[in-house]
Order: sequence, then C-alpha cells, then structure tokens
Amino acid sequence: MAINILVRFNPAKPKAGDEVRVQIVVQHPMEPGTRRDASGKQIPADYINEVNVLMDNQVIAQVKPGPGTSANPLFAFKMKATKAGQLKVTCKDLNGQTGEKTADLTLA
Repeated sequence: MAINILVRFNPAKPKAGDEVRVQIVVQHPMEPGTRRDASGKQIPADYINEVNVLMDNQVIAQVKPGPGTSANPLFAFKMKATKAGQLKVTCKDLNGQTGEKTADLTLA
C-alpha cells in the first residue's frame, strides 16, 4: 500500500517574491519497534526514514526521520515563491513502501 502524502501552501497563491509556508503531512503509523502488542510480542519497527522535497525536479529539502518521530508527521518550511512550479514530495519507510505527491505552486 502506498503512503499517502498531503501538501499545502500558505498562502495558497502567493505573489512573486513572497514567502510561502509549505506544510507536508505523511500519513504513516510510525511504529518505533520498541512497543509490544497485547500478547507481549514485540511490534516490528516501521517508520519513514526518508523524505525528499523537489521543486521543478531540484532537491530543496531532505529529511531523515527516526523512530522517535510521531505518527502522521507534519513537516513544514518556508521558501520564497520566485516563480510558479511543481513541488514533488517522495518518501520511503523501512519496509520499502513509498509515497509520492505533486502539488502545483501558482502565483497570484
């Protein structure tokens, strides 16, 4: 099953040169591998260990989350909106599952 990713720009349509906040939510249970189930059996680790953010196919951010990251993590950063373009987010977890989402940044 593919990992679901949500992307939001704030403001949704910035003016050229304005700062825009990019919010990325990766929907994943982020199991750290230290918990046990009701029968006492250890739950295997399963968390996202790589998130890449590209703008027009150029890497602008990389994150390497660890087992201490909460479920459904939110990643946010600010960038200058110099031109319209396509933001692409990819992620991968320990079990090899991947997710990908693209979002178009449009200018006002």
